[in-house]
Amino acid sequence: MVRVSQGAADRATAWRVRDALAAHPLLGGSTAQISIQANFEAVTLDGWALDDQVQQLALRLAVRAAGRYPVHMQLRVRRCTAGGRRANAIQTHQI
Repeated sequence: MVRVSQGAADRATAWRVRDALAAHPLLGGSTAQISIQANFEAVTLDGWALDDQVQQLALRLAVRAAGRYPVHMQLRVRRCTAGGRRANAIQTHQI
């Protein structure tokens, strides 16, 4: 999921970057959750991505769409486990 942050000062750039990221099948689904913050000096990607490749893909597409603005990435890598939270809770109790 890709969305524009409410506090984006440069909404045109933020939406242009959002459209570029959301159009890609890997970034439009559940492999990343990215919030775009854009002011008149830079674009910031904040959130998480499933792995390093998805993170680099988001950065590459954002740099193309941002034009002359630099892109700062604050994406964390989030590892998925089979079973989600329940599997983590079971693992914690077994240790």
